[in-house]
Amino acid sequence: MSTSSPKRWKVGLLGAGYISDAHARSLAMRKDVELLAVCDASRERASQLARRYRIPNAHASLDAMLASDVQVVHVLVPPDRHAEAVRRVLESGRHVLVEKPMAARGEDCEALAELASARRLGLGVNHNFLFVPAYERLRRDAADGTLGTLDQITVSWMFPLGLLQSGPSSSWMLREPGNLFVEIGAHLMAFVLDLVGPLDEVQASASNPIDLPGGARVYRRWRLHALSGKTAVDVVLSVVNGPSERSITVRGHGALATCHFDRNLYYRHEPIGYGLFDNVSSALSVAAQVAAGATRNFVSAAAGTLAKSPRADLFVDSIARSVGRFYETFAGHVDSRLSGSFGAEVIRECERVVDAAGVEPASAGAAVLPPRRAPSVLVLGGTGFIGRHLVRALADKGFGVRVCTRNAGTARAALAGMPADIVQGDPSDAGYLDAALEGIEAVYHLAKAEGKTWEDYRRQDVQVARLVAERALEKGIRRFIYTGTIDSYFSGNTRDSITSDSPLDPLIERRNLYARSKAACEAELMRLHRERGLPLVVLRPGIVIGKGAPHTHWGVGMFLSDTRVRLWGRARHPLPFVLVDDVVEALVLALEKPGIEGQAFLVTDDPLLSGRDYVEAVSAACGVRLRARPTPIWGFFLEDLVKQLAKHAIGHPARRRPSYRDWASRAHCARYDSSKTQEVLGWHPAGTRKALVERGVVAAVRETLR
Repeated sequence: MSTSSPKRWKVGLLGAGYISDAHARSLAMRKDVELLAVCDASRERASQLARRYRIPNAHASLDAMLASDVQVVHVLVPPDRHAEAVRRVLESGRHVLVEKPMAARGEDCEALAELASARRLGLGVNHNFLFVPAYERLRRDAADGTLGTLDQITVSWMFPLGLLQSGPSSSWMLREPGNLFVEIGAHLMAFVLDLVGPLDEVQASASNPIDLPGGARVYRRWRLHALSGKTAVDVVLSVVNGPSERSITVRGHGALATCHFDRNLYYRHEPIGYGLFDNVSSALSVAAQVAAGATRNFVSAAAGTLAKSPRADLFVDSIARSVGRFYETFAGHVDSRLSGSFGAEVIRECERVVDAAGVEPASAGAAVLPPRRAPSVLVLGGTGFIGRHLVRALADKGFGVRVCTRNAGTARAALAGMPADIVQGDPSDAGYLDAALEGIEAVYHLAKAEGKTWEDYRRQDVQVARLVAERALEKGIRRFIYTGTIDSYFSGNTRDSITSDSPLDPLIERRNLYARSKAACEAELMRLHRERGLPLVVLRPGIVIGKGAPHTHWGVGMFLSDTRVRLWGRARHPLPFVLVDDVVEALVLALEKPGIEGQAFLVTDDPLLSGRDYVEAVSAACGVRLRARPTPIWGFFLEDLVKQLAKHAIGHPARRRPSYRDWASRAHCARYDSSKTQEVLGWHPAGTRKALVERGVVAAVRETLR
């Protein structure tokens, strides 16, 4: 490759998903880089990232970005698109840094490495955990003889996989049984290959399978036993729910070393030989090393927060170190951990493990069926928790349903076995909406935005809701149903009673962005109802529980893990729970009830369970005692106040004014009364404590722990 190095590399990012933020933050701190462009199939997503990091150019196609003068491209798209994207970038004459796994197949990786070499271009693969400081200390001790001849290496990744509960189940990692090991196992095999090189013998097994909507089968536990020369290697990968453990333990004849790479902690246990005092001396030595490492991490994170540098977050810092090493070496002698040949070797070893495990795919899953009737009902947000239940209910009632989605693959997996017409596109595009609304008589708007700033919510949520309603008006639809949220009420006063006709929080600007955005959407839609006759009906569901909902529900408290929760306040008062099936029933009833345009309806069951009752029910269903700690609202507020003061001090882009009012509302101390909904719509929620526990709590736990 070329050894000439410009003073500043002109860099483009291909892909604006979650990992792009870490790359952009890492690059923004470097003086040898000019972040010139970002490209994503969603121009809005590309534009958001561009605005956040002041990137001058946002593109919706790779061709457009390659027509610019970028010199290096970071490939951050899903793994099944790596091979084609890297090939195109290399053929255009640009250098590449690609996220692991290098590609989905080993032969593609090798072809890319050969192409980069033939064209004398830099090709790096980001195995970021290899650059965590704690691992680099282990690596040095293994290389310089501190640990002695290596006898055993054990690499563990025991970490719950949120995709299995919350989706999308169409993610590449979940599509084929071996993909999970290629995606996550690439981290683990990179450690093994970096420490001892290729494996001589491989024995592997995969167990604890689960079949997902859409037919994909995922094996949640993997085990590997292998040899590399005289060194035994064991790898454990588990995504089963439980406490996390991500570590490497290396036993040499001189010392035993352990690295917790997700916590940046490293310590050695060496024979001391003090007889009676050996046990206590060894324990104190390990404790001192852990304490010193934890202190260094805290100081580094605090300093990184104040300096707005990647050090504030260990994961981002590991990527920043990997990215930094790439730019420091790829114009000369590439760090072996980043090289294309190393990336290809990692995938080849992952393939050996998958082959040795002998995993089998599930039988063909159910596909999305064609609508039984021409679509007359359009659902936005139909792949979400409530949306999936609604699509099924509407189809069972005989309606033809069309679902708007940004990702057709996600929708097909979420709605497998249901009759629905899926149309993919961007709801901020008027042309797409006009096509989706053809033949439609009623619209359900269940979609919501996720952002970090009010501007994100205004663009993605409020403006989109207004556009959808305006295009629906042009098409002459007869009913527009919008789902608001009880989070938009002020509910922090035990003396208050909230009904369907209660106004939303008059100080909504002091509330969290989600509550504020939903209230702003309601206001826009109500304005269109008054001024242009939008046939609007608003439903505001309570704390929705049931099959498909996380049992670690933040409507109850701040869940720190599956077994630890800080309850909002004393948590003795009843909360506004409601079963998802009952929410869907109310939504369906609102479709055809005449004369309710311009009204809002509260969708909550009778106050039957407190936060403490909910925790007890979850504990009984899980068979594990949840450690629940009632926490005063002022405690949450003070913690938030300290965090926000620090963010304001450093000018953090997501800084905001802390609000006691917002924290108080999380406790939902007010009493909710949905009698109007029951009377006007003829709605009959479950109404018993037993039903809420069995169909709401137990069903959710069983779905999570299946």
